[in-house]
Amino acid sequence: MLLFWGSLLCWGLLPQAQGQARHLLFLRVSKDQLETDISDLFSEQRILDRVTRIPVTEAADEGVPILDHLPFVREGLSRKSSRLDLSLLGDLLSGKSLPLLEELFQAGGLIIEDAKGPEVTLQILSDSLFQVTLQTKLYLSLQRILRFSVIKNIRIGVRLEQTGNKTRVAFDDCHTPPGNLSIEVLEKMNPFLVNEALKVMTGVLDKTLPFFLQKMVCPLATTLLNSLLEDVLHITLAPTISGPEDFQYHVTTTELTEEAILMQVQLVTRCGPGQRAPRPDHLAPQPLPKLAQGSMADLAFWLEAYNDILSCLYTSKELLVDLQDSTAAALIQLLSLRELEPGPETSGQSRGSVGLTVSTPDPPTVRLDGHTAMALQPGSLVLRGPSNTSSVSVSWKLLSKAMFSSKNQELKLQFTTNSTVALDPYPAGLAGQEERLEALVLELLKRTFLPHHNELLREQGLPLPSIKGISFDQARMEPSEDYMLLTVPEE
Repeated sequence: MLLFWGSLLCWGLLPQAQGQARHLLFLRVSKDQLETDISDLFSEQRILDRVTRIPVTEAADEGVPILDHLPFVREGLSRKSSRLDLSLLGDLLSGKSLPLLEELFQAGGLIIEDAKGPEVTLQILSDSLFQVTLQTKLYLSLQRILRFSVIKNIRIGVRLEQTGNKTRVAFDDCHTPPGNLSIEVLEKMNPFLVNEALKVMTGVLDKTLPFFLQKMVCPLATTLLNSLLEDVLHITLAPTISGPEDFQYHVTTTELTEEAILMQVQLVTRCGPGQRAPRPDHLAPQPLPKLAQGSMADLAFWLEAYNDILSCLYTSKELLVDLQDSTAAALIQLLSLRELEPGPETSGQSRGSVGLTVSTPDPPTVRLDGHTAMALQPGSLVLRGPSNTSSVSVSWKLLSKAMFSSKNQELKLQFTTNSTVALDPYPAGLAGQEERLEALVLELLKRTFLPHHNELLREQGLPLPSIKGISFDQARMEPSEDYMLLTVPEE
């Protein structure tokens, strides 16, 4: 963890291309979701199919003669025809002839009829190592004697190796621990030989089943697991996003935590000169809050980083207010009382010779009030006189509850009409009219400005990353202290 957060200290020192900005984000995929993805993949690929309908005396067509690995079996005891020297086997197992057991092996021996699972569990062992356990249930039959089931685990050790800004998947081991056989008798077809057969088969399975499962299951399991993890650690833009050169996501550091795979992500956006909002240098993010309960993944925006992104994406457009609007007419009348009455030339002009514009050159910012996100938009309302000979400007700040949408793989900020406005400073010469002026400005902004501004912000959405198995289309924004968490709920 120290290495992960320590790498942030050099964040502001990394070079960046002209016209671009880098932003620090965090992507988390929950341990439970990764466990589910592994289980679904193994079930979909039917990785246990290779062990079914195979005699345990020899794995057919796979070159795994099981009995050849027992310590008392000499070369030549297991014949190429997959049949056994039964007289030798009987002597070795019990010291006397077992005719029915000899007949059993001649008829086909011990067969794996079916396999269920695997049930997958994932255990975090360190910040770079975890273990995947596959619990398999095998259904076996000894012809004419009994049918029984065996539960056995396969364990895969997975290590995430960090080299520079690259994370590589490596496998420590894939094996089946010996011993601890869980056997359940399902059907006794020949009760006279059940005890003797169980004794013989338990010894055989305890020694040979680990090797058998490792040989038959591990190669495919590790290949599939490697492919899945590579997909998780490689994030891209959705194919529908245009202009990919303007937006790039790069995983730079990966770490395992108690609850998730935590990836430090560098987002590169376009950012022209003067777009980026000023903020203190070398300001390090606060520790991440816990992953929200019931979430499969989240994209965590440090508040300062999100506002930085907004400033890079934002492009303003001046809005010319329709002078036929009743609120605009009232504002013009109020502002003209002091500022636009210098002489007969001005007073004799028609209303059409003046103009009222709303200007918002600075980007919106988001503030956190507890677990509520608020959006703040500064701007000015400018009343221009005839031929721009005189003007009055009213500076305002509009505060609204922030609404977020992540449809179509883009994160978009929206203002609500449940807003308040603050004017600072008030125009001179309007003493006693402050409350009326504030009410008229708020009404004009809500009715005329906000629809226009929200449409503008929808066009300036942030393209979200694409990760196999995870979609941000139905994600919800959950503000937390110092962070905004774009959370993907469990399906």
